[in-house]
Amino acid sequence: MTFPSMLLSWGMALSTTASCNVPIELLKSQAFNQPQQAVQTYLSNQGSFQRATCADAALAYRYLLMAATRVQDWKLVAEVAQILQSGRLSPHVAGKELNVINNLGVAYRKVGQPEDALTHYRCALTYANSHDERALIKINIAIVHRNADQPAIGFRLLQGIEEKYLPSIILAGLHVAKGNTALQLKRYDEAHRAYQQAREHYLLVGDKRNAQAVVANMLVVALAKNDTQAYDQLRTLSTLDIDMLTDHGGRFIQWLDTFRSYSSANNLNQLQRQQLQDIETIAADYIEFVMLLSARFSLNQAVVRPARINTKQPLLSSALARRWCKGM
Repeated sequence: MTFPSMLLSWGMALSTTASCNVPIELLKSQAFNQPQQAVQTYLSNQGSFQRATCADAALAYRYLLMAATRVQDWKLVAEVAQILQSGRLSPHVAGKELNVINNLGVAYRKVGQPEDALTHYRCALTYANSHDERALIKINIAIVHRNADQPAIGFRLLQGIEEKYLPSIILAGLHVAKGNTALQLKRYDEAHRAYQQAREHYLLVGDKRNAQAVVANMLVVALAKNDTQAYDQLRTLSTLDIDMLTDHGGRFIQWLDTFRSYSSANNLNQLQRQQLQDIETIAADYIEFVMLLSARFSLNQAVVRPARINTKQPLLSSALARRWCKGM
């Protein structure tokens, strides 16, 4: 897990009183732990969703937006954003705009559109009315700055967040962000502690998927320290429940396993170098970790170029939250 994707679920408490024949409880469970299945549930019940006009439907679409972002189905993200702003559902989204706009910001960040992400996060801040909500958005803004090779800005934002009264769902995301920043600054022990704290908070809120996903970050720390014993001890936890492992996460862990098998080598032969440079199927979220580890074998420059020229991933159109954000 590269980033605190559980922050997508902030403000998603089930609080509706009406029903309109949408599988809300099933979708909720799947969106947290089996996002690809959540997408399939929606597709299987699309007719019911399209006819629904009640509060349950609006909440279901918000869960679907979270799931679509997690599995990086950008076409569905754009579709759901439009539906949530439609006349039939907008009354039931009133008061929940921050959650939707924040999720769209996460989607923009994941697809590699940092300026659009920042625009949406700043808009979300205008809807923030509590310390928890402001902390949530600041964490996400810090992540964008760190991704833009501005870790100092991100670090200051994260250090300025008061943790004392934050709920576990936000604390988990905060600790992942702190861990990633510490890792970028090569503060490996600090990074490991942050990831461990994040995992504990995920478990407290019952988010087993992200509790498992953050173990991949710990694996990166172990390899960065060349601590193969720690890697081997943690490795089982990273794939404990295969059903909770995304395709992107699975491919990244396979790459880590390949790196671990070569980690004791002083030099790599041509075949080994090619295997580590084969990152076309590695999601953009993981490239920074690939570069960090590849630097040991002077491969970091070789892996960054294909990541930048990869145009297969579809882009999101700008201003997906234009209905709620003035000036977009």
